[in-house]
Amino acid sequence: MNEWERALQSIAKPNKQLALYDRYGSMAYGVILQILPQPLQAQKVLVELFASSDLQGYLDGHSSIALAIVRMARTKALTAKAQTGESLMPSVSPGMTAKMNLPDLVFDMAFRQGYSIESIAEKLQLTKKEVLKAIRDYSVSLRQA
Repeated sequence: MNEWERALQSIAKPNKQLALYDRYGSMAYGVILQILPQPLQAQKVLVELFASSDLQGYLDGHSSIALAIVRMARTKALTAKAQTGESLMPSVSPGMTAKMNLPDLVFDMAFRQGYSIESIAEKLQLTKKEVLKAIRDYSVSLRQA
């Protein structure tokens, strides 16, 4: 690659990231806001996401750009939340799960808080199968809404 082509690529890269931001920015911001409800902090993570130099490399390895951006936004938001020292695990006693909407609680813990199926099952004193069923029930309810 000659110097002219490298110069053109360096000019095109910010434009490509800006185009990605224009197309997927609101979706990514929605994901980030679910994890970080403070708008200022969420906006900072959003800017970091689309200004990241490794964004294009991350997207190249995925078949769906939207899915890759959601994953990257979630990862960056969870990292930022962990850096604030805020407790990620909600304080839920096992008896409360009967009173609450279990699929919503399990999805929140899995997607928004980043906990594994095993740790959710342990915290809520459920079986792994019950946790997976709750996630499935949440997905079904989303599709019906």
